[in-house]
Amino acid sequence: MILTLQIHKEEPGRYAAQVLNGHAEVATFDASTIGGAIRECGAGPLPEVSAFHIWYGHVSIGTTLTATMRHDSETLAQRLMTLHGQLKS
Repeated sequence: MILTLQIHKEEPGRYAAQVLNGHAEVATFDASTIGGAIRECGAGPLPEVSAFHIWYGHVSIGTTLTATMRHDSETLAQRLMTLHGQLKS
């Protein structure tokens, strides 16, 4: 199963994360960093989930395996922030 992780910056040091299955909300949580949100989601209690579509604001880095989310969350976060900065709306 592949779900969607949407991350939004609420304020400095606080990111709201939303996990979706299509349009249905599966879970929500807060994290202090983008990498923390990715790591927490990848390590979450949903064993049948093999990957996530990861979004930060209006940009996506595509489909990412949960193992990568657990072990390389900071690199993924950096890719998201770089892309977000290049494509500001």
